[in-house]
Amino acid sequence: EWHEIPEYSQARKMCDELNHRGNKVAKEQSVVEVIDLDKEISAQAIEILGDGEIVWDLSRNPPILQYLSLHLRNLDKFLSFEVVVVDESSKTRVFKISNRRSHAVISNEKIATDKEEGETEISVCELPLSIGSGWQMCCVDLVDLCQSAFGTRRPNVLSISLKGNCRVSKVFFHKEKYADAEMPPHLRCVGN
Repeated sequence: EWHEIPEYSQARKMCDELNHRGNKVAKEQSVVEVIDLDKEISAQAIEILGDGEIVWDLSRNPPILQYLSLHLRNLDKFLSFEVVVVDESSKTRVFKISNRRSHAVISNEKIATDKEEGETEISVCELPLSIGSGWQMCCVDLVDLCQSAFGTRRPNVLSISLKGNCRVSKVFFHKEKYADAEMPPHLRCVGN
């Protein structure tokens, strides 16, 4: 059940905090809630609205599979997801994918670390997302992205975060690229 997933509880707590701070912090209501039955897919989904966010921390056991798939329902508003990876050179790379962007940008950002280490530099690749209405399977080739953006391969995913206004029903990794119809029934976006 969604309510038992730690990431859901964390996102719910963050949204409750945003709601309690009032309109100074959250300009619109932030909501992360379970939709017991989305009529289009006849299954449960999580709806994220406003400044709501769900973060999956995978750093303890980072997956090394090439493809990341997300089953998303566009709510005709801005949405984004972020994938943080570490590559074979032990450098942290961040992919920020959003339907708010219209072009790709690669940059370096400095982030504060422990007092002893000071700051560290991470590479950030911001990419546009084109997503239609209704439920969509968004498949991201992580190896190809790392190769194209940074010239590296073998990314290990440290975290995934989903923000903005959308519904999500599934997030999973796989070794080979498949069309939605080729997936096993429990992993299909439509036609479950």
